[in-house]
Amino acid sequence: MKYRAEIDGLRAVAVVPVILFHAGFEAFGGGYVGVDVFFVISGYLITTIILAELNEGRFSLMNFYERRARRILPALFFVALCCLPVAWLVLFPTDLKDFAQSLIAVATFSSNFLFWSEAGYFDTAAEIKPLLHTWSLAVEEQYYIIFPVFLMLAWRWGKRRITQILIGVFLFSLALAQWAAYQEPEAGFFLLPARAWELLAGAFVAFYVDRRGAVDVAPGLANILSALGLAGIGFAIFAYDHSTPFPSLYAVVPVLGVVAVIMFAQPGTLVHRLLAFRPVVGVGLVSYSAYLWHQPILAFYGHAVGRNAPLWHTALMLLATALLSVFSYYVIETPTRRRTVFGTRMKIGGFAVAGSLALIGVGLMGTLSNGNMFRYPQPVVDMFARADAYGLSTWEAKNASRLQDFDQDAATKLLLIGDSNSADLQNALAAVIDKDVSVVSAQVGATCGNLFVPPEDFAAFIERSRFKLCGAKHNDLMADKTYALIEEADIVILATAWSEWEVGLMRDSLDRLTEEYGDKFWVFGTKSVRFSRAEILEQCLSDCMGWTTSPVKSTTKINDSLAEIMGDRFIDPLSLMCSEGECTGFISPGEVLVYDGFHFTPDGSVWFGERMRDAGLIDRMGLGS
Repeated sequence: MKYRAEIDGLRAVAVVPVILFHAGFEAFGGGYVGVDVFFVISGYLITTIILAELNEGRFSLMNFYERRARRILPALFFVALCCLPVAWLVLFPTDLKDFAQSLIAVATFSSNFLFWSEAGYFDTAAEIKPLLHTWSLAVEEQYYIIFPVFLMLAWRWGKRRITQILIGVFLFSLALAQWAAYQEPEAGFFLLPARAWELLAGAFVAFYVDRRGAVDVAPGLANILSALGLAGIGFAIFAYDHSTPFPSLYAVVPVLGVVAVIMFAQPGTLVHRLLAFRPVVGVGLVSYSAYLWHQPILAFYGHAVGRNAPLWHTALMLLATALLSVFSYYVIETPTRRRTVFGTRMKIGGFAVAGSLALIGVGLMGTLSNGNMFRYPQPVVDMFARADAYGLSTWEAKNASRLQDFDQDAATKLLLIGDSNSADLQNALAAVIDKDVSVVSAQVGATCGNLFVPPEDFAAFIERSRFKLCGAKHNDLMADKTYALIEEADIVILATAWSEWEVGLMRDSLDRLTEEYGDKFWVFGTKSVRFSRAEILEQCLSDCMGWTTSPVKSTTKINDSLAEIMGDRFIDPLSLMCSEGECTGFISPGEVLVYDGFHFTPDGSVWFGERMRDAGLIDRMGLGS
């Protein structure tokens, strides 16, 4: 097929926002749509090649998969290989075990299933998964296992029938994406059925061009339509964020934008000149390598140094991404694609099999050895093993139930509302409150909404907040039963992962709740502290108890704002964990306080509950014996 420089320029438009989004630049809140841009481009280019070969009667699945192997595997395996020593040095056992599992998933193109099963793409923990980004490669390769086989088998039916079938698949996939964005957002984001329509959008352009040739419209109209397409992509990048239900009908905007650019960015149009500009094309040429490199660099930094990197650190990481991308493109990608290396099908096939088996083997070793725990001092291993066994997915509070009825014979009824921070508080209270307190919990995960909002504020809150991603689940949770429990409860505590903008958004609501429910309504603050397992390991080689940390700067500001709103019915966890800016990391030589800088370990929960009791908070709330 004829080379189109503007397509490489469009790849640059795809990869740069993805990288800047992952690097934490808030202006690029919708940068993740770059992946959708890649999907449409891929669907167009691959389908164009397949149709050309089918038309000439020379299409071969072996040739097709050989090209895919040359395009995808050498750079992917090289990046994975480079990650191994860094992972060994930086990751603690549980994290290394997770990384090992992701190596197996990469080798089998099942990363999307792995990361779907673990957590959401927008979860904080996802930020430091070195191979998280390979989910999109898995989606593509799964698609290309099915799509060319279908075209080859259905070719005798004619292009019209094939197109009709694909339109049906497209509409089903788009409808599924819209439904899943609100009901099963993680599955919708990671899995092929809700993503196939994006690849098919590019395929339809290829079918159109195959049937009618290049789109022939007046230059003025081509200018307008291609500019609108590029504007649509830009709008999604800068207007969307992690709260946008995705991929849903919202994804139609960037997808149609890519289609418009591919179809109408003819030579002479402004968009063509912009995208075919040599530096932009250069970025597009190295876009695959840049995509592969950026996430491991950012993730390993998060493990080794911590999150919230200063700007100059981020700049250095982006520079490293750029340099390694250029190196990979010229040293790895180009020679293998041009057959300078692995010149025959047998050689590239052998490389693919050997590389995949090697990744699977290393992954199995890391998984079966629980992240090579033997590398660390046994007391530290035991300590984190206990914390990891507890896990963020098993926050079950003692003596608590979820949206059930209160024990009517209990002397005191306590309702907790929130997310995993509320579960933390449950576990802390369970160790110290009177046995005659009936505890009921209204909890959801952080990605599905975690704030109690009065009915009159709920619609506006969901519309403006990141929690509209799972608005339907939030609505179900915060239904009439929850409000009835609030009326029945003697004490209501709201405990959630507050952010600064959420405090501002909820200020009026908190004032109204305070006025309506009086002394029984309390708010539990946020407790995020700077946490680095690498620092802990280094300190524990001499004295674990010597390791201290400090609050994340925004945490103190958030708690000060909540204290101003709630007065003496605000519980500030940092006041119990920290003194003069120094927060304890350990409650005893073998017991760490927090698992990840944000959630208590089981022992940490008990310790915190005792601190609450000693500070008189339990008695003030009427929960003591």
